[in-house]
Amino acid sequence: MPTANPKVKIERLEPATVVAPLLVRTPFKIIGSGFGKGMDVYVSTKEDGSDRVDVEVLPDDSATSTDKVWPVVAQPALGAKPTDTTKESPAPPLWVVIKLNGQKSAIQRFLIV
Repeated sequence: MPTANPKVKIERLEPATVVAPLLVRTPFKIIGSGFGKGMDVYVSTKEDGSDRVDVEVLPDDSATSTDKVWPVVAQPALGAKPTDTTKESPAPPLWVVIKLNGQKSAIQRFLIV
């Protein structure tokens, strides 16, 4: 009998809000469940992940990944648009999105500065 794929879910990030300067490698951890090899992690302006932002997100090879903790390193490209938090009505944070086995989960906690 084949094993069912566990539900992919982001519960939180460490740190709670990721603040990533342009061209700087920023490590953070995705905490949740159902993580595994082949998982696509990226940043989007939309919860459904349909609008990717120019931020490279790669596994952090210096840390141990599990099905509940996924260490990554994000690096916004030079042309990535910073999140404007200086206005009276600041721009909302971007979404960290994961995709694995046809499933998606997202959390709105990523700022480019």
